[in-house]
Amino acid sequence: MEYWLNQFHVLVLILLRVSAVLIAAPIFGHRSYLSRGKVGLALMVSLIAFPIVADRGFEVPEGIFAYVFMMVNEVIMGLILGFIVLLVFVGVQFAGQLAGLQMGFGIVNVIDPQSSNQISILGQFLNILAILILLSLNGHHLILNGLLHSFDVVPLGGVTLAEAVMDKLMALCAGVFVVAVKITAPILVALFLVSVAMGILARTVPQMNVFIVGFPVQIGVGLIALSLSLPLFYLVMERVVRVLERDLVAVIRILGG
Repeated sequence: MEYWLNQFHVLVLILLRVSAVLIAAPIFGHRSYLSRGKVGLALMVSLIAFPIVADRGFEVPEGIFAYVFMMVNEVIMGLILGFIVLLVFVGVQFAGQLAGLQMGFGIVNVIDPQSSNQISILGQFLNILAILILLSLNGHHLILNGLLHSFDVVPLGGVTLAEAVMDKLMALCAGVFVVAVKITAPILVALFLVSVAMGILARTVPQMNVFIVGFPVQIGVGLIALSLSLPLFYLVMERVVRVLERDLVAVIRILGG
């Protein structure tokens, strides 16, 4: 009886870590997915990881507070891993905000079903495109492989919340701006040249209403630059996926002490 009870505790801790990752990760935790599907996926992944983890031995800590503390650590670790994946899409949405603001789409917002916040319509377009690219690059396999790899490096109850974890997360948050600038660089440069041209035109032809003329020109040039920069967007996302795998492994090692 004690053996089966111990195995049940192992399954519960695995399920907590897996569920936290799948909730925080943008692909698996999207609000458009049914909750029953998310629960079923989390349970299926937990059952797959259970034979691997159960053979390594696990002792249930004595006392309810120690056990609850262990459960909280597993949830925190899963949320951290999911948050790292979420940062990729935060950078993509921020890139859409930058490009949309320069193009004149600053007031054209839609509701993001993932965060329930208003984001630029261009940011939503890039976000959906990033999800499709990530799926085509087997990014969902990368997330699941990183999750299963975490049980090898960080056994149940072995989560170490050191200061280095926060330092790494801060560095990854700073990298969001780098990703956004890389994605929107062609669009921003094109719109900057349009602004310079409109400024020169306003000085040479004062009778022309540059604001009325420049608004549709900025939108047209921005859309053309966006369409021409889509291959670059794919290359940036491909690079981001490779860096994401490295960052997941680095954070897992830090959490493992």
